[in-house]
Amino acid sequence: MPKVFVYGSLKRGQSNAFMMDGAQFVAPARSVQCWRLVALPHYPALVWQQGPCRIAGEVWEVPETMMAQLDRFEEVPVLYTRQEIEVELEAPDPAQPGRLLMAHAYFMPAALAAAGRELHEGCWPA
Repeated sequence: MPKVFVYGSLKRGQSNAFMMDGAQFVAPARSVQCWRLVALPHYPALVWQQGPCRIAGEVWEVPETMMAQLDRFEEVPVLYTRQEIEVELEAPDPAQPGRLLMAHAYFMPAALAAAGRELHEGCWPA
């Protein structure tokens, strides 16, 4: 099953978490690479540009049939694009490194995210 890294309104407890119904939560995670994360009025946007820190989120295993549903929800390719990135799962023992894996993430073009406020800590909600 594909894995999806969510960092905003799709996370557990957030406004659009219902979209993950039918998916299996794997673990909290962080992106391996540092990206830009910006807060827009109702949700954050991950931007495909070097940022100040790793992004905090969650990894979910998603049935293949659900990927098209998530793409429609994220308005791919108009509002977001979907890219595979490397993420590190949170380890049960903080002294140990977490497991690395590839997961899909949704990125907004920089021009569309320009009105957002930078989240320098890489976490939403801020």
